[in-house]
Amino acid sequence: MTSTIRRSIQFSLLCAIALALAATASLRAQQQLLPGGYVRPGPVTARGLAPKMRGRELPAAASRTFEVTFGQGDEVMSGLTEFAEKNHIASGDINGIGGLATATLGWGDPEKGGVKPIPVDRKCELASFLGSISTQNGKIYVHAHAVVSFSDGSTQGGHLIDAHANPFVEIFIVTADSRAAAPGQ
Repeated sequence: MTSTIRRSIQFSLLCAIALALAATASLRAQQQLLPGGYVRPGPVTARGLAPKMRGRELPAAASRTFEVTFGQGDEVMSGLTEFAEKNHIASGDINGIGGLATATLGWGDPEKGGVKPIPVDRKCELASFLGSISTQNGKIYVHAHAVVSFSDGSTQGGHLIDAHANPFVEIFIVTADSRAAAPGQ
């Protein structure tokens, strides 16, 4: 065996070991207990909480565009996750506006490895809603941030954990997945 081949095999083994160590460290970080008052963000698992949600695909040249409207009481984040799954959206950008009855925002704390929930327990306007759809560990992941405003003009913002529409929320999704360019779709 030549020294070049031997070095190549050694390098490959080192890379494999480094990758395994990184995966182990990531898993340990995910399993660590968070301090009181923190939650770990992740894919939304609830389904069926947006019965009044409706959506339609809008025509576009190089991507798919959807308009998704949530009705009174619909939970936005679980609804978006379910919509993305049903429409095979693995990559896309989202934005929207509307009204909310309640919401939970979050302040990301990288030192703690989680998001500190900020409850919003009153009627507010969804003044800004921006985010992305991607996959995380093979599952659809909706990552969004929001700014909500109140009747006195004050605002709160952060990572959107959950939100209930009141009277409605309107969201647009523009995909960036490979199906977007497929002819006839």
